[in-house]
Amino acid sequence: MEGSPRRRMASMSVWLGITSILFYSTGVIAIILGGIAIILAFLSRGNTKKLSRQAIIGLIIGTIGVTVTYVTIGLIFYKIFSDPSVVSAIREYAQTGSIDAYNNMENAIYSIVR
Repeated sequence: MEGSPRRRMASMSVWLGITSILFYSTGVIAIILGGIAIILAFLSRGNTKKLSRQAIIGLIIGTIGVTVTYVTIGLIFYKIFSDPSVVSAIREYAQTGSIDAYNNMENAIYSIVR
């Protein structure tokens, strides 16, 4: 592995950003990978004030990966909790705490996700 540590950090930032975008559906893993890509992009500048071209690319791709993941998670929560049958099943479970109410809630959520 030749090259300066700053260049390797910038390169790793790009790869982690790409991986974050590819794994956006995994949620937490994509957010962690994108976050590390952003951090490595900033760390690669060292004592200089200017980021290298590769670090800028890593920063942009990492930010896109994190943003896409958060938007996907938000849309999933919106889709689940905007359905009236799911909301009523959650309320029923919160009031009764019974296993039947839990099963109804679970079935309502799974009917949306499928």
